[in-house]
Amino acid sequence: MITAAILILFNTLWALPTLLFSISSQASFDISQFEVHSLPESPSLPLSWAGRLPIPDTEEGNSIFFWLFQAQNLTYDDDLIIWFNGGPGCSSLIGLTTGNGPVSFDGNSTRLIPNPYSWSNLGHVLYVDQPAGTGFSTASDPYPVRDNDRVTLDFYKWLQNFFAHFPHMRSKRVYLIGESYAGIYIPYFASEIMENQKKYPINLRSIALGDGTLGNPAALTTVTMGKFLHSQQTLLQMPDEILSAFAQADETCGFTTILQQAEQYPPEGNIVIPGNPENLNYRRRFQQQQQQQQRRRRNLQNVMNETCNIHPTTPDTVSSSILNSPCYGTCATFSTAMNYMTALSASATNTNTNTGTGKRCFDVYDISNDCDTIDPLDLLATYFSRADVQTALNIPPSSLPDSSSSTTTTTTPFAPCNGTILDTLLTAAPPTPPAYSILPALVTAHNVTVHVYAGEYDMLLNHFGAELCLQNMTWRGAQGFARKPHRVFYADDAAPAVHACNGSEAVDAEEPCREEAMGAEAGVWASERGVSYHFFRGAGHTVFMKKPREMFAYVRDVVVVVADGDS
Repeated sequence: MITAAILILFNTLWALPTLLFSISSQASFDISQFEVHSLPESPSLPLSWAGRLPIPDTEEGNSIFFWLFQAQNLTYDDDLIIWFNGGPGCSSLIGLTTGNGPVSFDGNSTRLIPNPYSWSNLGHVLYVDQPAGTGFSTASDPYPVRDNDRVTLDFYKWLQNFFAHFPHMRSKRVYLIGESYAGIYIPYFASEIMENQKKYPINLRSIALGDGTLGNPAALTTVTMGKFLHSQQTLLQMPDEILSAFAQADETCGFTTILQQAEQYPPEGNIVIPGNPENLNYRRRFQQQQQQQQRRRRNLQNVMNETCNIHPTTPDTVSSSILNSPCYGTCATFSTAMNYMTALSASATNTNTNTGTGKRCFDVYDISNDCDTIDPLDLLATYFSRADVQTALNIPPSSLPDSSSSTTTTTTPFAPCNGTILDTLLTAAPPTPPAYSILPALVTAHNVTVHVYAGEYDMLLNHFGAELCLQNMTWRGAQGFARKPHRVFYADDAAPAVHACNGSEAVDAEEPCREEAMGAEAGVWASERGVSYHFFRGAGHTVFMKKPREMFAYVRDVVVVVADGDS
């Protein structure tokens, strides 16, 4: 009897954490306070909830703003898509209102119109403003988030709080998708989720990184810049002699050899990035961190001097800027290209003529943009700073002291991107690039599918850099892709296999017959061993902004479809 009682007590104590977890996870919260009934100057919305939830176990005042849309198609009721804009420090409302949410701005006005390619037709969609202080989210003072570790832990703790308030979302298949700096956010979030599955299970199925910072920054930008410029010579209006200067610099810096190695499918071995071009490589040890911080301070001082006000517009000045810049370090192809394009663009824009000597209104995020391209960030700042909009989204008014020491209420000025967060995280010790170990571990050890996509016209993080990083990544026992991405995908079919052609089936599944119902060709893709890559033609850094129809098909056919094997 005593032994039995002890065993019962022991088993009860052993099960207590699970029991408490079960009770806490079933805690009832009134979510009606978060319901969004309507928006000013907007069509009707799907059922949605918005507001702020605190980040547990952090300083008082830290919260994350969310906006959750219910799936509009019951076919996808089991799917939860979580969207992240990058920055770091940019609001996910950018994505919501510029191509993947239920509404988008009507031209250059703040009036909202329905978006036929809303991802809420493909599942429940959760938009989050993170880290703390981003968009409508709040942060304690002094700013608490100093590095990526804190960003990751804060989001993971907040996500558990979100599921406590919306427990019906806890059982959904979860897909994390985002762009730009989310190429760092998402892999680290996914790793935290998978490493804690026994303690807090989440059904994470895949992650998707668009034009993301998934690899070494030198590989993503510097090594591949000359190749990108050559591929877009016509659109960039770049003379042959300038391209020759970049090509000669690539030879001198050893980049030509790297690019040749990256063109081997499968690769013949690890691709080494020589030296530290433009001082962009991630720091590995504390001493290296200190050294580069000192170097960065010196660089900032140099930028203030005339010696760094370089406007390379001739082959000689381009070569000098790449190889001998006192500001950027050796082999500064990216910075030189930026300075070259900016200098000529300013001249061409000021003269308001198109003389062939520069592209007017140059945009590094999308080189196809022109002077008539609408900047959505101004629209967001105007619309979401309105008191009636903030009331609709359950944002309480701020309380500020006035001159008589009483308080007055005011709206919260909305900034689409937070410069403090950007400066803080980009000057902090950078995290290890996800492609080094985190992405391979997600695919190999945790069976999480990894999707990577890139836009043709993105110069900030060009697609050749993403392809180089993937060819240098090892997962499931092999390095890179065995075959060069070449399979065509279409506007309405992002993962074509075998399709009927004239009453018969295509013989080669990798080269399917073209069908009018599939829409226009959208790009090329590859999928091997749990990793896929899609190259979108005609798109920039934000693919869905220019190609909402194609991205809708991509999310439908690739992201929320986890196949047993590769397509």
